Amino acid sequence: MNSLNILCALYKVLNTQSELPPSTEPAEKTTKSVTTPPVPTTNTTTTSTPATTTTTTTTTTTTTPKPTTTTAAPTTSTEPAPSTTTVAPSPKPVPEPDMGTWSFKDTTKNQTCVIAQMAMQFNLSYIDANDKPVNVLYNLPKDAIVKSGECANFTDYIELSWAMDKQSNNYSSLRLHFALNGTEHEFAFAGLELQLPVVGDAFPNAKPLQQLELSNNQTLFKTPVDMSYHCNKAQMLNLTSSATGLAVPTVTITKLQLEAFHRKIDGKFSIAKDCEAIDTPDIVPIAVGCALVTLIIIMLIAYLVGRNTANNNGYLSM
Repeated sequence: MNSLNILCALYKVLNTQSELPPSTEPAEKTTKSVTTPPVPTTNTTTTSTPATTTTTTTTTTTTTPKPTTTTAAPTTSTEPAPSTTTVAPSPKPVPEPDMGTWSFKDTTKNQTCVIAQMAMQFNLSYIDANDKPVNVLYNLPKDAIVKSGECANFTDYIELSWAMDKQSNNYSSLRLHFALNGTEHEFAFAGLELQLPVVGDAFPNAKPLQQLELSNNQTLFKTPVDMSYHCNKAQMLNLTSSATGLAVPTVTITKLQLEAFHRKIDGKFSIAKDCEAIDTPDIVPIAVGCALVTLIIIMLIAYLVGRNTANNNGYLSM
């Protein structure tokens, strides 16, 4: 019995010792598992840093300088270009036109019907090689020849012609028309026609194959038959042109003396009717009228002054 009790006591002791270690080890494991979860908190601090550094620096530096450099370039390059390319060569200065004298004689009747003495300068426009209009002054040559004419009952004309240059066969022509008014027994200048090829030194850098056709149909310079019309004053006439898009051409006539329907053998002018004498009758009546009005005013003032003094003397005598 005793031995059996001893064995039972030893068995209990052994059982108690074998049960103690497993109870302590899980306690240590639980403490370790409780301390390990805070470790991931260190990883949360690293995620916030990359977001702040990349967004602030790149947006402000790239946008501002680009628009300032591109706007300055086109302003400097466009302005000087048109001033150098569009300038057309300017024509040489033209001197005052020389006076010439021409006459047409009807050989069948042996009569000189038209005599013309004048200096003419045309203000014209033509197109140059760059398709730009150019103004030029052109003088009627004093050595132009009489090409043709007509001595009719109620119409006369004389046509002049001249070469544009020595190297070509280009010729210009100017025709002067005259009309007779039988009832008034007077003649008048009835217009002119000019045909002018645009060639030669007078038209520098001209576009090829141009010809100016100018005319005037005004009735001017009325003069009694058997007299001539004379005028030294410059008279400008507007011309019509067959070309479009050009300035209105004009002709200035100076040192003018014309006679049509002469019907004499010689080529000398008859007694002249001067244009300045034609204007004087309009001035003389105005001057005479002003003098008469001034004289009447002076006489009226003298009468009123004399009457006033007479009345004053009458009051004093009373």
